[in-house]
Amino acid sequence: MSGKGLKKSYKALSIALALIVALSGCTGAVLRSGMTDKVTYQETLDKLPEIDTGKGRAFIYFPKGGSDIANTIGVIDFISIDKDIYRFGGESYFYLDVASGPHHFTITEVVKAGLKNKKQFGKSKTDISVPEKDTIYLKIAAQNARTYKLEAVSRSIAETEMKDLPLWTNSSTTMKIE
Repeated sequence: MSGKGLKKSYKALSIALALIVALSGCTGAVLRSGMTDKVTYQETLDKLPEIDTGKGRAFIYFPKGGSDIANTIGVIDFISIDKDIYRFGGESYFYLDVASGPHHFTITEVVKAGLKNKKQFGKSKTDISVPEKDTIYLKIAAQNARTYKLEAVSRSIAETEMKDLPLWTNSSTTMKIE
């Protein structure tokens, strides 16, 4: 292949790669927007049912300004609470009512992609006790593009950071760690 032909091939390949990256970002963001509801945190609080006896509530959120890749391409990832696996997406929040008491939360590579999508405890682990008829707030903090950690934060910090986030409506799942 001549020098001109090689330059044209590299240029075509560069354009194709740029297009693939751009489209994958749009696809992720569109998928994520279909799994969220633009309901403010305050509107969610106004409609929440009372917490049942024997249970506590966990608000889990991924704030704006986290990992650039996670927020740009609309990453959808997983978090485990004990052996139950839940889905989450960047820049959103959700809540779960769970049995009160100690729980093992994990994040980062809970579902390992592959032919069988291996389900496992994530790399980042946090043991947290959920108080009965009370609420805890967990922030998903990006350590880098694909590694997260969970941080327990105060209600005031969580409410400030969640106030403009959409409600993640696709957190329920039937997946379990075996």
